[in-house]
Amino acid sequence: MNCVNVWCFLLQFPDAPRPYTRPYLSQHSGSIREQLKASWLTAVIGCVLFFAAMRLLFWNEGQAVQMASSLEEAMSAVVAVQHTSVVIEENSGKLVHFSGALHVGEPLTEPEYGVAVPAVKLKRRVQMYQWVEEEHSSELMPGEHEYVDSRYSYVMEWRDKLIDSSLFHSMSHHNPKEFPLKSTVYMSEYVSVGSYVFSAALKDKFSDFVLVTSDERPERKDIKLHAGLYYHSQDVWNPEIGDIRVQFSYAGKAGEVVSVVGMQDGKEIRPYQTLAGGEILMLREGRLSVEEMFLEERAHNQWLTWAYRGLSWFMMFLAANCLTDILRCIASVCLLVTSFAWIWYRPLLGGVLIAGAAIPFLCSAIRLYRRDHKETRYQRL
Repeated sequence: MNCVNVWCFLLQFPDAPRPYTRPYLSQHSGSIREQLKASWLTAVIGCVLFFAAMRLLFWNEGQAVQMASSLEEAMSAVVAVQHTSVVIEENSGKLVHFSGALHVGEPLTEPEYGVAVPAVKLKRRVQMYQWVEEEHSSELMPGEHEYVDSRYSYVMEWRDKLIDSSLFHSMSHHNPKEFPLKSTVYMSEYVSVGSYVFSAALKDKFSDFVLVTSDERPERKDIKLHAGLYYHSQDVWNPEIGDIRVQFSYAGKAGEVVSVVGMQDGKEIRPYQTLAGGEILMLREGRLSVEEMFLEERAHNQWLTWAYRGLSWFMMFLAANCLTDILRCIASVCLLVTSFAWIWYRPLLGGVLIAGAAIPFLCSAIRLYRRDHKETRYQRL
């Protein structure tokens, strides 16, 4: 049929189906190869994001499955210790749970500042007064020419890290080459609850630091105390470049009640290795039961899993925006990876996820089949 015959046919039979016409493809759609040539940098960034997100997602789901299995195994194997004054030798090599007050050895001290705290950790934070460069950019458009005007200003601030003044735009501002005093964390050699001694891995779990507040003036005249900070400065109100100030904080003070779940090795508490490959070592403030400890640990791991999962999905989203015409099934692939990670631990959940991942592919196949079938039928008219 030519165009005239087609229109005459439609006028005589207005209810007849219209002839099929292929959708118009713009010149910009092109093939994948042409798109990559046109925006190779975007494609490279998209590919890097895609594979990084896939790796992060698979690792995260594997960790989630491993930890869920490990917690179930540990929950069934843990032994509750009622009295910590005596170590039960029969529990050596087993996972144990107990609660009690912290005991530490000698207090952690900084003699020059008059600081002494009976705690598991003592952190010294050092800041130095330095020049900081700030860049101010503005776009100027005189006539048809456009260029960026950059101006620089310099302020003095307290900073934790050394700022390299050799990289400044102006050479008239200089910072010291290094800190005269370093930030550090001291750890008590001996920490225990009753007769149970904490290993280095367990002591390292103390992370909630509290600022040290003291009214005791340092003996050194060049150190001044103000608002809990120790200043190495001639004038606290008008510091000079290179002056430092020190702040102290502690974690795990002696006498605080904590709850622990870990493997008993003689008198020492170490990480417990599960058959699933996970590592169990828990520390919580307060007197908590076994059920409460594991409930908090599951909640913490679920939050961490969803945080990494959200990050990987966001990376997938960015990759999909970079490769819109190349990766159309990115969400399905993401769901498929998740399902493979869970299918060995929970087959029913893994099967449901696989079915969900297959739906977009089935829908696409059905749409393609219908379109081709419709095109063939109309071409016969």
